[in-house]
Amino acid sequence: MSALEKELATYKSLLPTLKADEGKFALIEGDNLLGKFDSYEDALNIGYERCGLRPFLVKRIEANESVAFFSRDLDTLCPA
Repeated sequence: MSALEKELATYKSLLPTLKADEGKFALIEGDNLLGKFDSYEDALNIGYERCGLRPFLVKRIEANESVAFFSRDLDTLCPA
């Protein structure tokens, strides 16, 4: 399991308790929630301060995640 997969799993497991802070940003390293912050920048700065170059995740707390879809080669015609 990659660091990102582990941190996303941690986020998902904590989501029921994090929902009270929806709109804030969770800072996660491995299995640990390091804090909840009002801004992405604050979470990122504390993440680098506490974790250095070790992997960590900053994720906006959302009860219902929105999914964005992107496609490559948008100039290419679709064969019909």
